[in-house]
Amino acid sequence: MEKLDFLIDYLLQENKKIKIEKMPSNLEEKKNLWRSLCNIRNAKPISNEYLKVEKEYLQEELKNKIVTNVEDIKPIFDKICLWKGDITTLSIECIVNAANSSGLRMFYSLP
Repeated sequence: MEKLDFLIDYLLQENKKIKIEKMPSNLEEKKNLWRSLCNIRNAKPISNEYLKVEKEYLQEELKNKIVTNVEDIKPIFDKICLWKGDITTLSIECIVNAANSSGLRMFYSLP
């Protein structure tokens, strides 16, 4: 949990506008806070130290997950596969999400 604490503290120090009344004490709440801070962070350079700790943390998290290899997914057509689950556990080269913001297929009107 030390790495996660570092990541949270770094992001909070980076953006002084964010105020946390009470730091979460359990692991899941800390993970949620860290993900939230990552999601609202503007795209800009970040320190090599942060990147190193983040990589180590994510590698540790990955060890606790079951990874699905693309060879284990049966194609529905040619090399096109459908799979439902946590995309962070896929060992694959490309993921395509063709849904629009409403989560539905794309709708086109032809002239």
